[in-house]
Amino acid sequence: MWCALLTGGLSSGAVFTSPPSPMLAQLDARLPRGERWAYEPKLDGFRGLLWRRDGATQLLSRSGRDLGPWFPELITAAESLPCNTVVDGEIVIADERGQADFGALQQRLTLARKFIGQAVASKPAILLVFDVLALDGEELTTFPLSDRRRALEQLLAHGHRCLQVVSQSLDVHVAEAWLGVPGLEGVVAKRVDRPYVAGRGRDWVKVKRQRTIECVVVGVTGDLSAPRLVLGLRHDDGRLHHFAVSRPISAEDGGPLATLLAEAGPTEAAIKSRWQHDAVPPWRRVEAKIVCEVRVTNLDLGRWARFPVAFVRWRPDRSPDDCALDQLSV
Repeated sequence: MWCALLTGGLSSGAVFTSPPSPMLAQLDARLPRGERWAYEPKLDGFRGLLWRRDGATQLLSRSGRDLGPWFPELITAAESLPCNTVVDGEIVIADERGQADFGALQQRLTLARKFIGQAVASKPAILLVFDVLALDGEELTTFPLSDRRRALEQLLAHGHRCLQVVSQSLDVHVAEAWLGVPGLEGVVAKRVDRPYVAGRGRDWVKVKRQRTIECVVVGVTGDLSAPRLVLGLRHDDGRLHHFAVSRPISAEDGGPLATLLAEAGPTEAAIKSRWQHDAVPPWRRVEAKIVCEVRVTNLDLGRWARFPVAFVRWRPDRSPDDCALDQLSV
């Protein structure tokens, strides 16, 4: 019955006999335009390929790791799919604001099995599905995205609540508006006339949502010839808390960099992240009086930058009192 949804109603071949590899998007600064492109919002989550087979179901990460033991609610949801079906999507957990909580996903992977049930009850995960690779025993990867999308929408029209179809638009203006929505990681543009091909290529293009915020420089780290700034934001308790480390700053950026290096204190121990890696490598503290503007992409728990931020410019017209955490909520 499913092949009737596809161009010509023809079978494209047998279902997968080994774990499928995901198709990946190429990062770019701008969204492509034209009638051959469709656009989907990208939430901040884990890639997940849900593969229901006879006698077994797997939830595979981008690297092929089986995530099923940590997300049993999605394994249960797969029971609503026909046997020998593979869907591709993004695993997300929502916070109290309804925005994707990447930290909650990371936390789930650290839990002992005996605590997984409690986590599922309090914060269930959802697979936001954007593609179907195999359906009821037929491989669909050679069909164009437009046909696969039509099959996917019918497949999940009345499916499990933990399996939801990602929104899609053919209007680039809608996609550009999505880039301004708080909580979204970005937008993925996809060629509607192309098959699903494992690996990275130009048929899928990802543009990340970016914003600039103003931070207080609280320290320096790294090589003195190209140091990195340790940055803070003021929280509701009135204190400055660590927010990010910048990418290396070059001498061309000038400004107060030389003064910061000259006045920096002795080396202090690394600051550990909640995941016990070095969020800040060994660093030297400076007086919190210099403000700079940086470009930020992904956040963890709405208060930390997940990746090094890009320096934009010094802001001598700004005070450390202007550098509040609430900048991240817009």
